[in-house]
Amino acid sequence: MVDYTKFDVMWMDDVIASVDLRPANGGTPYVINYIEDFNKQFSPQMEGHITLDELEKWLKWRTFPSTRVNAKELLEAIGMQAYNRWGIVHHTHGVMADDEIWLRFKGERLTHRDVCLRKDLYYPTKNSEEQQLNEE
Repeated sequence: MVDYTKFDVMWMDDVIASVDLRPANGGTPYVINYIEDFNKQFSPQMEGHITLDELEKWLKWRTFPSTRVNAKELLEAIGMQAYNRWGIVHHTHGVMADDEIWLRFKGERLTHRDVCLRKDLYYPTKNSEEQQLNEE
């Protein structure tokens, strides 16, 4: 069963942070970063509680804006009727076209290949390799 209150922040297939939205000791979400000095680090400190504002800021970065021209169509494509950042992240795993960071929720067995938007770049098939050779 998937637990949406706990997730790993992934870069490709490497865990770069772990987040617990409801830590056992209570309080605000708890983050452990496994890398330092990375421009897309989940939180500024290596480990500790973060504010809900910090969490919201990070989620905002991983979702399309509600004001986007085709936002309604994007929501419909993922089976949503109203804009909700958590709902979008649950469906999209926070995948964006401009980087390879994504979220894997506790209980999921997904890999980067499963969520990647640019599969031809990272996981080319034999047919796409042949097509590229023919185009050259």
